[in-house]
Amino acid sequence: MALSEEKIFEIQERLKGLSPEEQQKKLNEILRELSPEELQDITQQNCLFCEISNKKIDAKTVYEDGIVMAVLDINPANKGHILIFPKKHHQFLFQVSDTETEHLFKIINKLSLAIINGLNAEGNNIFIANGQIAGQNSPHIVIHLIPRFKDDKIDFKWIPKKINEEEMLSIANLIRVNLDTAKQVKVNKQKSLDYDEEERVA
Repeated sequence: MALSEEKIFEIQERLKGLSPEEQQKKLNEILRELSPEELQDITQQNCLFCEISNKKIDAKTVYEDGIVMAVLDINPANKGHILIFPKKHHQFLFQVSDTETEHLFKIINKLSLAIINGLNAEGNNIFIANGQIAGQNSPHIVIHLIPRFKDDKIDFKWIPKKINEEEMLSIANLIRVNLDTAKQVKVNKQKSLDYDEEERVA
């Protein structure tokens, strides 16, 4: 059930007269009381990418169909940096259905080739930040397609970590065991509102 106007009014009333610190504490309590559907409704109402797909915010669209939308990033890593996202609201990639995911990456492949042919790019990066700790700054899953050019000074390098054989085997086993339950992951309610609202996108 979506968040009703009465519930929104009740939340506003509970926050009245409180200091900013007290409001934040009270809001966290309120969020824990909401059902997953109500929390989803709040998240979607404040989602920049849902606003873009609903044509409430203008964007430089390079591709659109009934499932996927692709727009130019207004603060690109390189010229032609594209943001591709499902129109249906999903916070994390693992929440996207297999059918949507298949279609999403089919379009990414086409756009990847269009970037190379149209912009004379020498390659591209496909980047997904899945979760805030991984750099995701919007409550809507977005795939970055970044054209690459010689000497463009973009660096995705990291310092390799050394992991012993025993730990590698343990890690591999943990991943294999959890493959069947991957779609049943329960996301902490609070996570969906932990993102900086000032997204870098038009």
